[in-house]
Amino acid sequence: MDRLPTRGFRERLHRMLAHVEEMRHRNGVRPFSHPMKVLLTILLLPLLACCRGPELLHGRVTAELPHDPKCYTQGLEFHDGRLFESSGGYGSSTIREVDPANGMVLRTRALARNVFAEGITLLHDELWILTWHENTAYVFNLDDFSFLRSYKYTGEGWGLANDGKQLVMSDGTHILKFIDPENFRIVRTIEVTDRGRRVDQLNELEFADGAIYANVYLKDKIARISPNDGRITAWIALDGLRKRLPQPHDAEVMNGIARNPANGRLLVTGKNWPRMFEIEPVREGP
Repeated sequence: MDRLPTRGFRERLHRMLAHVEEMRHRNGVRPFSHPMKVLLTILLLPLLACCRGPELLHGRVTAELPHDPKCYTQGLEFHDGRLFESSGGYGSSTIREVDPANGMVLRTRALARNVFAEGITLLHDELWILTWHENTAYVFNLDDFSFLRSYKYTGEGWGLANDGKQLVMSDGTHILKFIDPENFRIVRTIEVTDRGRRVDQLNELEFADGAIYANVYLKDKIARISPNDGRITAWIALDGLRKRLPQPHDAEVMNGIARNPANGRLLVTGKNWPRMFEIEPVREGP
């Protein structure tokens, strides 16, 4: 289990045990002993955990920053206090470093015109980037954006993150792939689900605090995913952010998640958005 049982979770467990006790009483069976109740509780916990739905959170905005409205954001990530971003499009794909204080583009490198840039991640002081249909991952030096090497893979490339050891890759389906960075071979995969239902079109990824955060294409919300079994443990609603964008704008889908290690908050934006938002996921309700 990812966290301690909630009050509602415990109440459901108590109701289930009470129902079992009532049925035994009606059938003239003696009540459970205390050790038996403890054993039943242990056996029922995994069942209830599987049935429990994700937390419903919303992103409380703590700061706004300018963002290049010409950037078709595909990946966003902090590294040692620096912010990096990728922008997609045939003939316009770039990797860039952005000032996290004011959103200003500090430096950029254009990619080949026949490459559609996708998600990025920073691992071992190197910048890794996927491509959409080119079946190639590129690795660049972090300090001067010089090319280092490339790897081939099958299928589409969408989002990319890392857990400090392995890369985590999305391809627009409900599958997340864990990749060995030494050879870009798939180590394992997980199916992402919400109460047993597959959730596809997973896009940009961020690994933070032991969980995977994922944009879902065409959705103004972020999924928090268990890297162990792919279960969505929370949804972070961000539908109010579009209303905060200055008019007029050509903002497209939400995409881009970066955890700021300085304060633990998430920086989010979208394709051609004129703003980035620092958010703190909080529980819905009063």
